[in-house]
Amino acid sequence: MEPLILSLGIVITIYFSWNISLGISNKVIGSGITMFWIFWVLGGSAWFGFSVLSGFLVFVQIALIVFIFYVSFKMWRKGKIIYNYKKNIKKITNQNINLNISNISDNEIRFIENGKDHRKLLLKTLDQANKKIVIFSGWLSDYSVNEEFKKKIKICLERGVNIFIAWGYKNYNDDTKNIPHIKAGRRNLAELKEWSILNKTKGTLQTLYFANHTKILICDTNYIVLGSFNWLGSGGGHNFEERSYIISNKTFINKELLNILSNLNNSDKTISRKKTLEEYLQKIPRSN
Repeated sequence: MEPLILSLGIVITIYFSWNISLGISNKVIGSGITMFWIFWVLGGSAWFGFSVLSGFLVFVQIALIVFIFYVSFKMWRKGKIIYNYKKNIKKITNQNINLNISNISDNEIRFIENGKDHRKLLLKTLDQANKKIVIFSGWLSDYSVNEEFKKKIKICLERGVNIFIAWGYKNYNDDTKNIPHIKAGRRNLAELKEWSILNKTKGTLQTLYFANHTKILICDTNYIVLGSFNWLGSGGGHNFEERSYIISNKTFINKELLNILSNLNNSDKTISRKKTLEEYLQKIPRSN
């Protein structure tokens, strides 16, 4: 078999065996076909009456098999996660997602799965945002609201980014306000707000404390991140699984901003919460 024809056969069969659908059968078939091609290249072709590869061609074909297997497996895994996410969407309490998930394409959903990547994304958001950042976090501590975070927030405010931060988690039998790292985090956040006012920065920093379990990060209308990571509670140094979904659908993001305002406008929430976010939203163009 000619090397070029063999290479095309390897690429096509491995790729489609993994990605023609998302079932568990793809994992079995894809792995089986990959092993078959390795067997073929290492001399198994002789069993079917074809010549045996030798020399440099063997290494080239093995490298190709490994590369296509890796790419195909990653695409299958990503597709399966997104498929399951959409399939189980009714379990998610976010009404905006339930109403709009059919309008969000797979290409507009990505995911991250560990604390370090979440932290990197938070810092990247602070570096790249142009107009607005929204952060909801259950916990807040100086593990996250540290000197690096403070420096980047200040730069954001100086270039005109409006930032809204809502945080606060309190167990019914656990008063956390006196924990040193939480006290330090609250103090750092208060200092940032005071600094912004004294320096009359182009952007504004609005902060709001109330008990919640929400974990949201919004960067302009570029993306919204929904998941399990407490953005202001952890510095991202642990290796625990923390899965979040990054959605880049602009219509969804704008609706989520308005949905946040609607939730804060609930009758059992204090009026100050509503006014805080209203003032923030008035500073940003709704159409962007």
